Amino acid sequence: MIFTLLIFIGSIFVLAGVHELGHFLAAKAFGVYVKEFAIGFGPRLLWRRFGETRYSIRAFPIGGYVRMAGEDRQETDLTIPAGRTLYSKPPAIRALISFAGPFANLAGAFLIALAIVWGAGYAMQQVAGVVPDSPAASVFVPGDRILSVDGRRVFQTEDLTEAIQASQGEAIAVDVLRDGARRSLTIAPEYEEAEERWVVGAYFLPTTYTNEIASLESTAPFRLLDIQPEDRIVAADGDPIETAIDLLVAFEGRSGRAEGSLTVERADEHFEVSLARADTTVELLFSGITFADLGETRHRPGLIAGLGLGAEKFAENVVLLATWVRQLIGGEVSVGESISGPIGIAQLLGQGARMGALVFFSLLLFLSINFGLFNLIPFPALDGSRIVFALYEWIRGKPIPPEREGLIHAAGFVILLGLMVLITYKDIARLFS
Repeated sequence: MIFTLLIFIGSIFVLAGVHELGHFLAAKAFGVYVKEFAIGFGPRLLWRRFGETRYSIRAFPIGGYVRMAGEDRQETDLTIPAGRTLYSKPPAIRALISFAGPFANLAGAFLIALAIVWGAGYAMQQVAGVVPDSPAASVFVPGDRILSVDGRRVFQTEDLTEAIQASQGEAIAVDVLRDGARRSLTIAPEYEEAEERWVVGAYFLPTTYTNEIASLESTAPFRLLDIQPEDRIVAADGDPIETAIDLLVAFEGRSGRAEGSLTVERADEHFEVSLARADTTVELLFSGITFADLGETRHRPGLIAGLGLGAEKFAENVVLLATWVRQLIGGEVSVGESISGPIGIAQLLGQGARMGALVFFSLLLFLSINFGLFNLIPFPALDGSRIVFALYEWIRGKPIPPEREGLIHAAGFVILLGLMVLITYKDIARLFS
């Protein structure tokens, strides 16, 4: 509980701090007098004044604000020069100051994406299995780690599939690591009519799962076949099995009761087992099994490749968010189940942190994009509405009366606060459901 709370507070401080820093730096750059830079709301816990600005940390860590002179166009502090109030600046400048907060979140998300790419790197793609009588069968060995294709380093499965499709059947050069040594191989893809694409007949995964049983749950059907951890499945109905992929492919397309036989190796001895003894279906036959694997090998991209991969990761998260919004609007996902407030986000971040730095920073990346784009929505009290008001004034030639604009933002804030309370209530209800 304490760990989750600390993770949540730290994350909100980062997200809100980056957002408000964007507003703050833009305001300072355009000569606006900043009275206070605050993280959180409510009573001040800590504060310090540097120059004209007071920097504070407040009791409730659910956001922050930058208080600028003349925000309500009725500045009462006569010591502040009139030319340094917010509304003394042209509408375009005010729009940029409002945009700077969401932009800072999006820029921060991109930096997180780069940190993930350069810090964690990518699991080197491996040959997890080959299709018999395919081009790969005579070239690759299960466990080969792919370094490059036609001189271009490989970081994701997409890099391989794109190179294979681009070959149009011409031989491609593939550099691999095999038994710790670098090897240069050549393979010519063949056209698969049924799938309408070029293939080499290999399964590429971040790790290769062998034919050795690593562990079996007590309810695993394999227990009824007297199969034990460290046994190896070396054949299925007489066909050789080298990897877990081979075993799964051997049963691909089958349904109904599990039938046939497996050849098992144990301490250099072989014996056959009849699958009928398991008295289960093909769909459940492999449940409760963990196969041994050859482990991952991670590598990191260079500067230029890293920038491109970071941009891809950023774009993937934007697409993921857009897909979620579309499904939400279309009723494909439940509003109550898919939207979380502070408590739900805290739980999510706590779970992510326990699963490791990569998962945690991936969540932080998504939340930073979410935070930035959400604030660009033209809803009263959000930055998007302030941008719209500024642009409206620029087009119209005169501002909306300050009382009316203030009332609109106040109403929007009350609505957002009400929604936050409702979502938080649902988060609490989920905790006890």
